[in-house]
Amino acid sequence: MAMLPYSKLKHSSRHILSFGIVLILTFVFNPRALASTECKTLHTAGAQQWFPYAFNEFEGRLKATGIAFDVLTLLARDLGVTLKIETGLPWKRIESKLDAGELDILAGNYWNEARSRKWLITAPFAAEEVYVVVSPSLSQARGTDLSLNALAQYIGVMPRGISLGEKFDSIKSNLNIIEVKDHDKMYEMMRRHRADYAVSPQSAALSHLNDPENDGMRISQSPISSNNVHFAISAKSKCASLFPEFNQALSARLKDGSIKQIIDTYDLTR
Repeated sequence: MAMLPYSKLKHSSRHILSFGIVLILTFVFNPRALASTECKTLHTAGAQQWFPYAFNEFEGRLKATGIAFDVLTLLARDLGVTLKIETGLPWKRIESKLDAGELDILAGNYWNEARSRKWLITAPFAAEEVYVVVSPSLSQARGTDLSLNALAQYIGVMPRGISLGEKFDSIKSNLNIIEVKDHDKMYEMMRRHRADYAVSPQSAALSHLNDPENDGMRISQSPISSNNVHFAISAKSKCASLFPEFNQALSARLKDGSIKQIIDTYDLTR
């Protein structure tokens, strides 16, 4: 068998080594090149009843929809990745899967310190306010101008497992508040006099207050908190390397008005 001269072998080894170094530097300084080899699909999930950001509809099958999913679909296309939506997951399961890297991105959440320590929280794409919905009996007794401190003497209800912002979360332990799975259940409890008030994002609350069976319930005069709405990428996801590019794409779509157009397609007073 013919053998290459030593000098040619040495030259060939240097060429391979140089090519390897160039390839490594390409991935280090070009996150998109790295993302294209590792992150081809973004697995996502979101809340099931958070109108208008992430909620379920049934159109022959369960479908996740809302502003967060629409914006995420747009950004996934901008980034050249496929979006795969998981439906029907309870909120606690979504959080645990995001913690473990089994989900890549959460379609909509409020920032809080605990989340910022374990997830990559993106720039905000929207903002909304959280209000107290007052039962008919409490509205007659106290009106709708209620402070957070005033709620301590009453029984409240809120969606299970979620954060309603740092301000509310900080005083939640001082309240007599029940957590339930379904938003509908909150309003049923007030109709049956089992709760005096509910805590809810404004748009979600208005969608229930327009229901005739909730006649007499009132929304508080002022919000109890105002929160930005963000996406959150799992720090353990192979798509975590997309975080800088994701924020760049998000910023570009905020600037060109695409996200506002998506938000405007939803009836926020339905």
